Amino acid sequence: MMKKFLLFAMILTAIILSGCGSSTDDKQTIKIGTLTQLNTTPENASKLISGGELNFFDNFNSMQMALSSGNINVIQTYGSVAKYMAAQNSELQISESQTVPLVDNFCCAMREDDTALKNSFDTAIAAMKADGTLDALVDKYVTHFADNLVPVDIAEIDGAETITVGITGDLPMLDYVLPDGKPAGFNTAVLSEISKRIGKNIELVQIESAARAAALTSGQVDVVFWVVVPADESNRPKDFDVPEGVAVTDPYYQDIVVNVNLSTLDIDF
Repeated sequence: MMKKFLLFAMILTAIILSGCGSSTDDKQTIKIGTLTQLNTTPENASKLISGGELNFFDNFNSMQMALSSGNINVIQTYGSVAKYMAAQNSELQISESQTVPLVDNFCCAMREDDTALKNSFDTAIAAMKADGTLDALVDKYVTHFADNLVPVDIAEIDGAETITVGITGDLPMLDYVLPDGKPAGFNTAVLSEISKRIGKNIELVQIESAARAAALTSGQVDVVFWVVVPADESNRPKDFDVPEGVAVTDPYYQDIVVNVNLSTLDIDF
C-alpha cells in the first residue's frame, strides 16, 4: 500500500512540474517598441526588461504603424507622449505598471568642445527654473496641450549669431511638428525662451530621432533637442542615449516611462 502511495505521489509531482514548465515555455514574449537609443543596442537594452523584447524605431510614425499592425505589442514612451497618443486614439490604453519605475531627464546635446554654448544654455535653463518660466511652459504645452496645437514662433534677433538646432517631432507633444511642417509643442517653446536669454537666433532643422547623433557630430546642427539621461536608480547605463563626444546640458524637463498598447490586447508586465 505504501509503495502504491509513493508511486502516485511521484506521478502527481511529475504532472505538476510538467504543467509549470509548459506554462513558462508557452508564455509569449512581449515585443516592445521604443525610439532608437543612441548609445546602446536593442539586444543590450532588452536585457534590462523582464519578459520583453525591445525593438528600436527610427521615428514615431513607424513605431505607431508597427503597433497598429501587430508587429509590436507595446510602445514604451513618456507619460506626456502617451497622454497625447491616447487623446488621438481611443483604442489605446496606458499602463505605468513596471517592476522598477523609470524616470528620464531631458537635456540638450552639443558637441563636447562647444563649452561656451553649453554654458549659455545651462545658465538660461537655471534662470528659467528659478523664475518659474519652465513650470509655466509645462503647464501650457504639456498639461494643457490640447489647447496649444499651434506653431510656436521663435523671434529673430537683429544682427545676432544663428545656431542650428535639430528637432525630431518624434515625441508629441514635447517635440512636435505640425502636419504643415511648422514646429510646435513644449520643446519649441523652451527653445524660443532660450533664444531670448542667450541672445542668439535659432534655426530649426527637422531630423529623425535615430539621426540625432549623426546630425550633431557631422556639423549639420549645433544643438540637438533632445537627449535623455536616467533620473532614477535603475541599472540602465547613464549614457544609453549620449554617444561619445557629446555633452549634455542641465535637464529642462523630467518624465516617467510608461507603456502604451491597444486596449484589445491583454498585456501583463
